Amino acid sequence: MKVWIIEDEKALSTALSQQLIRLRPDITIEGISTNIEDSIDAIRAYRDIDIIFADIKIDDGDSFSVFDEVETDAMVVFTTAYDEYALKAFDYNCADYLLKPISDEALERALERCEKHLSRISGEQIRTMSEDIARKGVKYRKRLFLDYGTGTLICPVTRLAYILTENGYTRVFLDDGTFGSTDQSLNDFVDSLDPTLFCRVSRQAIINIDYAEIITPGPSRDFTVHLRAPFKDTAFIMTPEKTKLLRQLLSE
Repeated sequence: MKVWIIEDEKALSTALSQQLIRLRPDITIEGISTNIEDSIDAIRAYRDIDIIFADIKIDDGDSFSVFDEVETDAMVVFTTAYDEYALKAFDYNCADYLLKPISDEALERALERCEKHLSRISGEQIRTMSEDIARKGVKYRKRLFLDYGTGTLICPVTRLAYILTENGYTRVFLDDGTFGSTDQSLNDFVDSLDPTLFCRVSRQAIINIDYAEIITPGPSRDFTVHLRAPFKDTAFIMTPEKTKLLRQLLSE
């Protein structure tokens, strides 16, 4: 099974990861996110997650807001130190609700519940669902309309290298090194660009993953992605979560 963890305390996410692997050695921890934005990006990108363990209270809000923004077929198990959120948690069709500290017995019950649900879906059903999604799925934008010089440029998204927002302005940089501007926000682009081809690497930037050339470690836990020509001097600092997401997209 593939698992994603939403937890802003490193010691707790490490402990839960170890506990899961001890109980289910075949589990793969796909990643850990510590805030709302990174969690939304991860769930959008990792389509084959089986279970999400989500701490309810995280630094920049609560994980309910993650599931208000993005839909997932994964089983969701909420974790918390408080029991006051139980009723609200089940409004989100969660598989279980675990109080911290999480005992092996409680975690085992949650895993068994998830496994029973997942086992009801045969391989043939999964293929049928995937085909339905492909037929009915979201159609991502193919063109952009950009303010370009004194006119409007009608630009195919295949020319898009990266998008940068600064001081309230959004600039779209193209494959020839030029750029146009738009009044659309970065969030608008996140929702309308194919998430297998474009990655939000920071709060200010989305890149076409084909323009990522080098990833270097930073002085702390951060990383930097450097773009290829004609943007050799362009680089963006990424959190570990964003780096993991980008690496996953590049490896597919």
